[in-house]
Amino acid sequence: MLRKDYILRQLEEFGKVMAVILGFKKQLDWEEFEKEIYKASLKFTSLEINHVECLNDEGMEKEVFNNPALTLDQLKILADLLFEKLSLYAENNDEEKYNNLKLKCLNLYQFIKNNHTENEFDMNVHYKLEILKK
Repeated sequence: MLRKDYILRQLEEFGKVMAVILGFKKQLDWEEFEKEIYKASLKFTSLEINHVECLNDEGMEKEVFNNPALTLDQLKILADLLFEKLSLYAENNDEEKYNNLKLKCLNLYQFIKNNHTENEFDMNVHYKLEILKK
């Protein structure tokens, strides 16, 4: 029960952080947007988002997909942060970084979807996959 309460508190706190991130995005304050995403990544996943972006496929497999320290919820948080960061690269017209990150997001959301149990369905993951496949 304590574990479940802890996870719920973490997800609620992450929701608040996402509201701040989306606020910076709406204001087009990309510097603060990027700083907040970096801090959120460290706080909720213990991974540096910039490091994750630079990983090749083998590195993603080892440090993200097969990382026993990361829960499925933490992987979702990481995926959501990476997904939001796509807008920074779109705004800057950085096609190479955008396409690289889009592929990482697609692979991460697909991994999350494939690791749900039969009784789980995450609408957020479903819609993000649909968006990324276009």
